[in-house]
Order: sequence, then C-alpha cells, then structure tokens
Amino acid sequence: MIAQAASLVQFFDFDNTAVRKDGLSALGGTHAMRSVQALLTAAPILLQNHASQSATEALAAALDVRVVDILAAAWNTRRELRQYLDRSKYPGDQIIDHTLAKHDIRSSHHPRLQIMLDQSPIGPEIEFEVTVGLTLESAILRIRDGRIMGARTGRVFGTGTIKCEGAILFSRPTKAVTLPLTISFGAGIPIGQPIATGTPLKADAA
Repeated sequence: MIAQAASLVQFFDFDNTAVRKDGLSALGGTHAMRSVQALLTAAPILLQNHASQSATEALAAALDVRVVDILAAAWNTRRELRQYLDRSKYPGDQIIDHTLAKHDIRSSHHPRLQIMLDQSPIGPEIEFEVTVGLTLESAILRIRDGRIMGARTGRVFGTGTIKCEGAILFSRPTKAVTLPLTISFGAGIPIGQPIATGTPLKADAA
C-alpha cells in the first residue's frame, strides 16, 4: 500500500480478519442489528448472512477515505490561507511555503446502512459514527495560484473510533501514522473550497 493512498481501512486495521470479526460481533449486539436479525430468523442461512455481509461492505465503503484527504480538507479550512487568494499580493506564478506548527485535526462522518431484501428495507437504518484525530508535529504547505499543491509533514500520530448506537466497534489507540515525506495534491486544492472525497466529511484543524 502506497503511503499516500492509505485510507481509513488501514488506519483502523479493517483488513485484519480478527479485528473485523470483533467489530462486527459488537455491531451484532446493537438494537438496530438485532432488529434486522429478528426479522430474518426464519429466513435461509444465506439471507441471514446477507445482513453481516452488507454491514461489512458498508463499513469498507465508509472507510474508503484517504488520510491525506482528511489532512487537505482540514488545512483548507484555515483562515490564514485565504490571504493567498489576493492575486495583487500573491501573483499566480509565485510559490509560497506556508509553515504550520504543531496542530491537531479532527474529522468525523456518519455513514448509514439500510439492509434491503427484494428491494424492501429490512429493519431500521443503521448509522455509524466514524471519528479520527490526528496530531501533526509540523507541516509545510506548498501554495501556488490560490491552491494547496502539496505538503511536507513532520511526525503524525492518529487515533480514532467507529461507533454504532454508542457502542465502540473499532478503536485505534494513539500511534504513528505512516505518510510520505512529501504529499502531492496534483493540480492543487482550491483554498477555501470543499474537497470532493466521495464521502460527506467534516474535518477541522486547530
């Protein structure tokens, strides 16, 4: 896995069979999942397994968010970066290296799952709460033409949880996050504009 492409799947070790099994077992104890299972009690075992498979696939899709995109979404909210939108002071061809001291980033999103059978909903909608906390010792943002083109970071540490109905399904203790020394954002991220990650994401930097 290339470090820049690493997503929350790796962050929460969701690829680990034992970790995933424990998380899904905790999900099975929630009211929403018990309701689904009760409705499928008389159904063939294949359909009963469908509920667990749907939950696994939904969580995998919800975690398909790159860690570097969380960083970018949070950095893009910083007010001091908006000064670089003034082309009279910062021409489009000027390169700026904006330094950030130690700072924290908090991200959260709330994916939902509705299990379906023959195009009809089975049980209540299941909502997950995914929260991520990152601490960066430092970062240097490369800015040009009102866009964040890339970044260099110091050491990064991360922690996080995935919950359902208040129950913790997955938990990551605070530990180092592997990122490339230099992060590239391709054509650049327009400062102050929402970032398209494919997942509704709230990220803030402090």
